[in-house]
This record gives sequence, C-alpha cells and structure tokens, in this order.
Amino acid sequence: MLNNSSNNKKGNIVKKIFRNFYPTYKYSNVESIPYSLIEENNIKLIMLDMDNTIIDYSEGKYSIEMKEWAIRMKRNGIKLYILSNSPFGKIVKKVASELNMKYYYNAGKPSIRGFKKIMELEKENKENMLMVGDQIFTDIWGANRFGIKNILVNPINKNERIHTKVKRPFENIVIKRYLRKKGENNK
Repeated sequence: MLNNSSNNKKGNIVKKIFRNFYPTYKYSNVESIPYSLIEENNIKLIMLDMDNTIIDYSEGKYSIEMKEWAIRMKRNGIKLYILSNSPFGKIVKKVASELNMKYYYNAGKPSIRGFKKIMELEKENKENMLMVGDQIFTDIWGANRFGIKNILVNPINKNERIHTKVKRPFENIVIKRYLRKKGENNK
C-alpha cells in the first residue's frame, strides 16, 4: 500500500524546486516588453543578459527594434545594465556602449554576485530591479535567488554554445510546467 502522506510531501518538494526556476513573466523577446509593465511594477533598473537576449549570439548584433526599445526605456528614466556571464569584456563593453547601457561581465549567474554589485553601484532596492534573460538556469534562477522580478524571453537564435544547448531540454520541461501552472491560475 502506498503512503499518501509521503507522496504528497514528495510532490510538494518537487513543486518548491520547480518554483526556483519559474520566471515572473514570459515574453517572446525584449522588444515586446511594454513600458506599462515596467511602470506598473515601479521598476527603475533593468538588467539584461547579452548573448541571445539582446544580441544574436552567432552574429554579435542587435536589432533596430532592440535599440529603439533601449532608447524608449532610457527616455522614461529607466537605468539599463548588461549583466552577462561572458568573459569577453571587450565585446560586452562594445554592445553596452552602442546601446548606451552600463555593464557587468563575467557575472557567474546564477550566482548573486553580479546582481548584488549592480544594486550597490546603482543604489537601487530589489523591488525596483528586474532581470531579463533567455536562460532559466542562469538568468531566471539567479534573479529568483537574489529576490527580484524577472522576465524570460525566447533565445534570439537557436545556434548556441554546447553548454547552453545541453540545458535547453531541461529548461523546456520547466517552461512547460510553468505554462501549465500559469494556465491553471488563469481559470
């Protein structure tokens, strides 16, 4: 005979584990994130992952729409910061400069080190900060560990580094579970 109590405990543990990886919001890309969402949540500082979030990883370029989105956010007084795990500071600095953003590279997400450093430098409160990224196990998990709102976007390009490609099937499991949970909450 199965013990329902132990099955319920296991189910609750699994739910808690998955919640660590759920985004606050999900959008198809950065450019589709409306200013109204930023305003409603009193966001003052947006941190963005770089590779496959704001630039096409394989080409190292951002879209005109991305540039326009950044200009619109800055015009509304929002601070923009690239928070990248890339160890290539020269590339991060170039993209940040072109998009008129500050940057922190080699961040080690999901470590909270980069989040904390930016919060200290910019003198912002966690409740006024937002992370945007395309990876659950770095960007979203890091933001959740740090205790800030976050947005998961689709990767710009499917051409990715091998260590990212290996994680995508596991991320898809989390995303499906998140979308199912979100659907249940909207009934």
